Amino acid sequence: MAMSRVLLRVTVWHEDADQAHDLAMLCQGLLVCHDGSVLSAIRPDGGPLPGTDPDSGVDLSTFTVRARVRADVLA
Repeated sequence: MAMSRVLLRVTVWHEDADQAHDLAMLCQGLLVCHDGSVLSAIRPDGGPLPGTDPDSGVDLSTFTVRARVRADVLA
């Protein structure tokens, strides 16, 4: 079965910068320790990086992971 390489960017918002960072780390950890059913070979790529949402002013944190995705035949 074919595999595709992808770069996933995840952004999370929270009440303050520390909580946004902690949530981003949790999400990144959950992605990295996946079960391998759809995504395989996930590894951290960058971040988490702090930021502020330009529209709402809410603190955010963003990170990226690289992954391989198994193609699935739709019938």
